[in-house]
Amino acid sequence: MNLALNTLVYEVGDKGPEESLRSAAKFGFKYIEYAGIRKGNPLTMTAEQKKEVVRIAKGEGLVNTQMLLVATKDTAHPDFRKRDAVFDYMKACAEFQKELGGRQLLVCWGGGLYELGTSPYKSWGYMVENVGRFAEYCQKEDMLVGIELDPHVYFICNNTYKLAQAMEDINMPNLYPNVDVGHLAITREEPNQLEKFKERLLHVHLSETESFDHTNSILGTGVVDFKAYVDKVIELGIEENCAKLGEPCVAGIEMGSEASGGFVENPDMWVEESLKYLGKILPELTLR
Repeated sequence: MNLALNTLVYEVGDKGPEESLRSAAKFGFKYIEYAGIRKGNPLTMTAEQKKEVVRIAKGEGLVNTQMLLVATKDTAHPDFRKRDAVFDYMKACAEFQKELGGRQLLVCWGGGLYELGTSPYKSWGYMVENVGRFAEYCQKEDMLVGIELDPHVYFICNNTYKLAQAMEDINMPNLYPNVDVGHLAITREEPNQLEKFKERLLHVHLSETESFDHTNSILGTGVVDFKAYVDKVIELGIEENCAKLGEPCVAGIEMGSEASGGFVENPDMWVEESLKYLGKILPELTLR
């Protein structure tokens, strides 16, 4: 398993994808996770901007292991127009991921939010429908779709049990459960809770929390036991799962909070400090 750099920390720091990719290369990363939000939103970038990002990525030898579909809080909104707008955004992300040469896409926000005035049952159905049709679209393109739990009451998938149920209800062979260890720390779900996903584990996020708030801060400044979760997914065969699909096996360093509107003044410093910490506790995770 290798480390990947998630570009969200640069987007939250008001840096564009061009700068984030150059920084990833400067630090020696081979693998990245591309955050499709703010300046890096494929739906709002110009064709020329996209070409430049692809040029930099290929020129630096960077492999985009996952496209984060961050603008997806309305995935299960009761207004079909908002759900359709999310679907259009997800398709734009998929098209850009193909240009970058990657296959994995991640639907963020726990598959959507429980909205006031809508029953949880209906919200669940909207989530299954919208993520399901996106997975069907991506299956035709030979792409993989991840969904993750987000750890608060208003997220539709907010624990591993709901995430497992979503996998079952959507029932698509190209769907996988993204593992974010910071989210699991908040929901108080130990590494053993991942055993239910054994056959479909493909991707890991290393994010930090102070136990209640998902801070997405510098790794090592909170309470997450990164080593315990990484050791568990390796024990469960994540490397073999990735090899079967021809995908790199990575744990992505995810920092910066999009949901809370936070700001990262010096993204490079955050990356440097997190690498120092991971070098102490997980030296076997390498950049290449």
